Amino acid sequence: MFRLEENNNENVMTENKNNQVNPQQEINLKLFFRKMYKNKMFFIASIGFFLLLALIYIVVATPIYEVSTSVLIDSKGTNRVLGDSKYVDGGVSLIEMEKNLYNEIGILKSFSLIRQTIEDLNFDVSYHTSSLFASKERYGYFPFEVQLDRSKPQLYGIPFEIELLPGDSYKLTIEGSKFGVSNPVNGSVRDVERSFDFSQDFKFGDKVEHEYFTFTLNKPEYRVSQEDFDVDKLSFVVSNVEDVAKSYMGKLEADNIDIQASIFKIVSSGPIVSKEVSFLKKLTENYVYNELSSRNEIAAGKEAFIRNQLSVISDSLTRFEVELEAFKIDKKAMDLGATASNALDQTNTLQVEAAKIKMNINYYNSIIRSVRNNKNSDDFIMPSGIGVEDASINQNIQELKNLYAERSKKKFFVTSNNQEMTILNGQIQESTQILLSNLKSAVRASQAALGGITSQLEGIDEEISSLPTREIQLLNIQRQNTLYENLYKYLSQELAKTGIARAESTSDTRILDEARMEGSGPVAPQKSLLLALAFVLGALIPLSWMIFFSPDDTIENVHQVMANSDMPIIASIIHYDDGTKEKSSKIPFIGEELQKITRKIKGSGKLFDFVGQNFKTSEADSEVSLWKLKESFRDLSTNLKLVNSSGKGVIGITSILPEEGKTYSAINLGITLAESGKKTIIVDADLRNPSLVEGIRKIKGKGLSNYLKGEISTVNEVVHSHERVSNLKFIPTEIVDGNVQELLSGDKMKSLIEKLKLEYDYVILDTPAVGLVSDFLLLLDMMDINLFVVRRNVSKIEFLEDLDNLIPRDKKKKSYIIFNDALKENHKYGYEAKYGLNREKQIIDKSFSV
Repeated sequence: MFRLEENNNENVMTENKNNQVNPQQEINLKLFFRKMYKNKMFFIASIGFFLLLALIYIVVATPIYEVSTSVLIDSKGTNRVLGDSKYVDGGVSLIEMEKNLYNEIGILKSFSLIRQTIEDLNFDVSYHTSSLFASKERYGYFPFEVQLDRSKPQLYGIPFEIELLPGDSYKLTIEGSKFGVSNPVNGSVRDVERSFDFSQDFKFGDKVEHEYFTFTLNKPEYRVSQEDFDVDKLSFVVSNVEDVAKSYMGKLEADNIDIQASIFKIVSSGPIVSKEVSFLKKLTENYVYNELSSRNEIAAGKEAFIRNQLSVISDSLTRFEVELEAFKIDKKAMDLGATASNALDQTNTLQVEAAKIKMNINYYNSIIRSVRNNKNSDDFIMPSGIGVEDASINQNIQELKNLYAERSKKKFFVTSNNQEMTILNGQIQESTQILLSNLKSAVRASQAALGGITSQLEGIDEEISSLPTREIQLLNIQRQNTLYENLYKYLSQELAKTGIARAESTSDTRILDEARMEGSGPVAPQKSLLLALAFVLGALIPLSWMIFFSPDDTIENVHQVMANSDMPIIASIIHYDDGTKEKSSKIPFIGEELQKITRKIKGSGKLFDFVGQNFKTSEADSEVSLWKLKESFRDLSTNLKLVNSSGKGVIGITSILPEEGKTYSAINLGITLAESGKKTIIVDADLRNPSLVEGIRKIKGKGLSNYLKGEISTVNEVVHSHERVSNLKFIPTEIVDGNVQELLSGDKMKSLIEKLKLEYDYVILDTPAVGLVSDFLLLLDMMDINLFVVRRNVSKIEFLEDLDNLIPRDKKKKSYIIFNDALKENHKYGYEAKYGLNREKQIIDKSFSV
């Protein structure tokens, strides 16, 4: 039965080592938090460091403020429904009646509009004051203003330092080694990498000319107190307009406040509130102005076309009026017959209709020429569908306008060979071809209609030819006169409609909220967010180090032992808490207040002191903790009986390194076995660093080393009794300077063990640490059971692998691990999980001691 359980246990351990799913390998949060507590100074230092960095950044960083304005865009065009004018009949549509709000957002954020605003405000020139520790940008209040000559080259990227001199003079100083110079001919900027020094005195109002720059420095119109700038260095920096515009494009936000609303909130941010306010005011002003300007340009085009037609018709009308009057006087023909009058009426109606069709054909052709001549221009303004009755043509014009607007917006974000831009250019080309095709179809349809009217007029002319010659002549003159008179009235009415439409044209955009600062302070740096991030980052770094790079592989619980070793755990020795605040580096021996056990041994003149640590058992908690400690050693002795049914044998106890508790475990196990009625002897087999007896003094008695060297002939001379536990004996030793391995592997050691086995039930060998010397392996064949002590917070995980490699395969079946100094939640692991424990009611007895 025992072999079956043992094999099962070994299989489980093998599976653990192969990283199979096992609940023992789950994350132990308590262990994790204990590791954090162990590295608490690292956490405190890291978090403190990052918090300090965050505080320094908050102090030195330039505060950024947010400024916003809101505008209402009348997407339905209710402010400009010019066809509802009370002064004219019929509608005059100058632009499309409904706007695409997303296009308007694109226009507001477009590079061209932002650049126009930057140039209007001269934002490519920035003014600065600097002291010993900091530099600050100024706006709106400065001792001078710069007026650039944009038609000349200009220096970018170097501060122009200004020193105010008495009177109206100043000193200009420029120093730099890398800068850019603009080329006003093609708008490019060339980089110059060389040392450049310039210093000269000038007067305000004089033009400063150089190969690299041309400007004029003027005093502002407002009064400036020089005392405000006495301690500061003054300078200005000229930047490329395109770079400034791109920076504003990157930070400008324009979004509708609700998906169903046409109210837009425009936000900009910067270190100077007044500068951002001026920018948003000018931006919205230019947006409204450009909208009205575009509309007026369209209206002006129609007016010019109508006026040109009126000029031609007016000359023809005057000529035919004079001719008609002269004919009537000369021929004394004042009236026409009924047939001639009817022919005249029909002719006038058809001729007016034909004239309108011809005018439409001319207008269609003018649109075709405009589209063809300007279709590749980015500044091309699409013609409006003024007077176009064909709905498909109006729709084509609107679609093409939207595509041009989208391309104008995208060209500042993507390159010309970008796939999106390529697709958009293809759509524009396709829409242009469709518009031209529809316009040509409209021209052909109008020409066909004109041909039908011409045929009707020819039929009327045949009827007129049957009239008398004088009536025919009068009819022709009067017919031409009436035609031009009607056309003149029609065009005059259209001209009046267009003029009224321009007079009534109002903006579709209305400023709801003037530009102002958002909130009561800067939006950056965000102090609370930065401090929170600093705290998280400060904690994250030691956590990452602890998880991924920490060299500390100390064993913290029994699960780690089970997961990393094939060797079964025979018992867990509970951690003892004596109730005092001081934490001792030593672990006490079980019992009541243990007293120093002194044995004077005759022979060598040395005194071997077996010392236990004093306990404080006055408190109930300490007594309970002591009882649990005694119970854990009872578990160990019980499990030994389970794995060794004979109840006798040689038990070897060792560890990988010192301080893991092998001697402590040997003594307490010996006491427990002896108190259970077993005759037990503990042999200190560590000839290099004896620890069974803590102090070494000059005594008369001798120990194991003296016996092995032949200085003593009988075993009884080195055996010493425990003064309280009669069944417990000790064989101490002293340090041997000679060949220790020869003594331990010799026949005398083997015969000693055989003699002790005959006299005692259990022989416990306290052997040297196996990780330091091989002495333990020399005694391995003499042992019935091998116990390896692994101590919490002392032993390393890699020690377990060393154990597996040190023990021969045929010896592993009788090798077990004692998990020492276990916490109470890690207790009750090992063979007791299979066979149970001695759970008898135990009364704490202070006399129960070693």
